[in-house]
Amino acid sequence: MKPLHYLIFHPDEQRTKTEVKGEALIESQVTDWQGYVWVDKPDGSNEDPFVFSETWLYSYCHAAQLRRKESLKHAYVRAGSYLFFCSGDAAQKGTIQLDTVFIVDHVAKWMDNPQRLPEEFQQHYQNKNSDLWLRHFMHPFHCCHKGKYTYVSRQQFHKKDDYSFLPISQNGDRVEFNLKLLTPDLKSKIEHKTSGRYPVILSEEEKT
Repeated sequence: MKPLHYLIFHPDEQRTKTEVKGEALIESQVTDWQGYVWVDKPDGSNEDPFVFSETWLYSYCHAAQLRRKESLKHAYVRAGSYLFFCSGDAAQKGTIQLDTVFIVDHVAKWMDNPQRLPEEFQQHYQNKNSDLWLRHFMHPFHCCHKGKYTYVSRQQFHKKDDYSFLPISQNGDRVEFNLKLLTPDLKSKIEHKTSGRYPVILSEEEKT
């Protein structure tokens, strides 16, 4: 059974253009790079997905709507799933504007009764020196979010053929394209989801 993939819409009001330094893959070469990426605002509210850590985390916004139940008949989100994050505002105007390509390495399950962080992240609980706690994990314990699953990203150091990245165009902006460039079926599928901004299920072929 192949993994299931999704296109997930962000509201632009939660995103911000942020200058970073790091390494980038440019024309098949890894090189030092400085430029802008588009991420959730570091304003004390939840950063989701959280990309400023060794592995990235995605736990709340629309995460509960993804098909996670393991099945022999139906694809579900698991290792190798692609989660494409894009602007919901731009999608409503007919443009896919990508800022994050999150490839799942594994799924960490939260504990219930009482709610607790996944076992591999227990050391971050109420740790005021942990960015993972302060900028991502603390929010279900203080407001309306509820943690159920945390998707943990696949990164370059995992030595796989594909890994998570922040796509940047040649002019330093988000990578974007018009919905008209897609097949009619995929274009229609995405357009039906833009009004409610529900995640769009993508087959392996549609993901490619």
